Amino acid sequence: MKKLSTIIPLVILLGFSLGCQKHGDEVAEESVVDVEADVEAIKSLLAHNASAINSGNLDGWIAQFTEDAIFMPPNSVILKGKEAGREFARPWYEQSNNEFEISVDEIEIHSNWAFARWSFVGRSTPKVGGDTTQKNGKEIWILRRQSDGSWKCSHIIYNYDSA
Repeated sequence: MKKLSTIIPLVILLGFSLGCQKHGDEVAEESVVDVEADVEAIKSLLAHNASAINSGNLDGWIAQFTEDAIFMPPNSVILKGKEAGREFARPWYEQSNNEFEISVDEIEIHSNWAFARWSFVGRSTPKVGGDTTQKNGKEIWILRRQSDGSWKCSHIIYNYDSA
């Protein structure tokens, strides 16, 4: 009887232990983060950002953002959602030829989140003719890893250096 009273609690404990384990498809395994690869992927995304601006590709530019992205441009209200960001940027793309150069200052990866900080020089020339204006500034993106492992910007904030 003593043996049975010792075995029964062990069997129950084993049952609870097995029942509490994570099973295959139920819980996704946390992926191993390759920081160097992530930094390079984000640098590539930032280069794409400049390329989309320089080629006047609004769709290419907005594709870098999550659907629920938050845009915080200078002297403006907060814009919520990818489409709000598109509509805010549309006049700039439609009315100007733009040249954008970036200098990456910092990229930090924290699991499925990252931030990137950089400086930029932006030049705009009206498509109808006129003088080119230049604005220097700085920008921060908060990025979120997507389910396919790629990165997209979920928050953008930027401002201009004083003239």
